[in-house]
Amino acid sequence: MQPTSPHRFAGWRSLIAPVAAVIVVIAIPNTAEAHLVTSGAGPFFDGVAHFFVSMDDLLVVVALALFSGLLGKPAARWVLLTLPAAWFVGLVLSVFFAAGMEDCMWAIGATVLGSGLLLSCNPNLPPWSIATIAGVISLLHGSWNGAAMRATETSAIASIGIVSAASVATLLLSATAVSIHVAWHRIALRVIGSWIAAFGLLALAWHFRPVA
Repeated sequence: MQPTSPHRFAGWRSLIAPVAAVIVVIAIPNTAEAHLVTSGAGPFFDGVAHFFVSMDDLLVVVALALFSGLLGKPAARWVLLTLPAAWFVGLVLSVFFAAGMEDCMWAIGATVLGSGLLLSCNPNLPPWSIATIAGVISLLHGSWNGAAMRATETSAIASIGIVSAASVATLLLSATAVSIHVAWHRIALRVIGSWIAAFGLLALAWHFRPVA
């Protein structure tokens, strides 16, 4: 009987973070109401909690972070810089200047579908291109978060919590994807993208369903 190599299961460890992220996404209930979560620990942690229980925000970050990591370190660095910055700009414009759009199901579905398709198809985009796409999507989601904060008069400190949570998630997931080099492991990440795209497509179908 051949002894088990200690490196046999080494590749599985690199999949723990993305698989855990998907399990969390599935397990957490979706909060579609236009309000922020109240954690009881202060406005900063209200923002952190809101990010992790808002399925649309979490899914686009998971998809964009993993996709940038699959493209390599330069793309991951660009997305790590642009995604939180654009999210924060959207929040500030919406909260302080009333410039944000109210979130609507078709727009949310479109951003989730688009980010999921990017991860599943894994096109070879230059770093500036994926950074631009991530920036636009993040600006929209930040604007929608800001509209919810403005509607409920939530403290502006919550915006720091939202951006911090998005930054940490982007850092961990993109770093995980960068470290994966085994072909079928990378395919597994792309399968996650197809699930995210399916969720976005479902949201679009629900929005445009015929109403009797």
